[in-house]
Amino acid sequence: METPVAAIILSAGNSSRMGREKALLPYGNGLTFAGQLIRTYTGFGCRPVTIVVNESYNQPMAGDGVVNFILNCNVDMGRSHSIHLGLQEIPAGLPCFIQNIDNPFTDGLLLQEMIVNLTTEGYVVPEYNGKGGHPVLLSSRITDHLRKMDDIGNLREELRHFSRTAIASKDERILRNINTPGDYLKFVNFTHPSEEVH
Repeated sequence: METPVAAIILSAGNSSRMGREKALLPYGNGLTFAGQLIRTYTGFGCRPVTIVVNESYNQPMAGDGVVNFILNCNVDMGRSHSIHLGLQEIPAGLPCFIQNIDNPFTDGLLLQEMIVNLTTEGYVVPEYNGKGGHPVLLSSRITDHLRKMDDIGNLREELRHFSRTAIASKDERILRNINTPGDYLKFVNFTHPSEEVH
């Protein structure tokens, strides 16, 4: 990857429907959802990768400069507040991927295609059958703009001021959100049919 780029993984939601911390859900191959996404983004070359968590996250949070953890103590302020907190840890002038923890399916091929299609003025969204999915890639102009705001408020509304580039994906998993125990059971049965859910 030639273009320096950062990533923010959003994992500060209360996970009320799941009933457990989504970041710590087993993904497979000894990795959690957080571990899988960290491996994907660091393997792609993103620096830094910032994970925004809430107060119920009970794992070590010491950062190493490549992977950093940020605590959101005001989760009731919503997803955009987590993005705003994460952006404070991103150096100026860097584009940034925004990734939800409940969609752990991102891979390097998708990230590369998004980077290739990024303009200096806009953002990139992958689509499956015309429906936008995960992750979103923001240009450095957008990240610098959002970082300077007191708070973002509503990211979707802010992005209306910038150009949107959609890229077609053949992977319907970009639309998936694993929000409930039923969603997770389907995921386990489909991807690791011989494994037990813990």
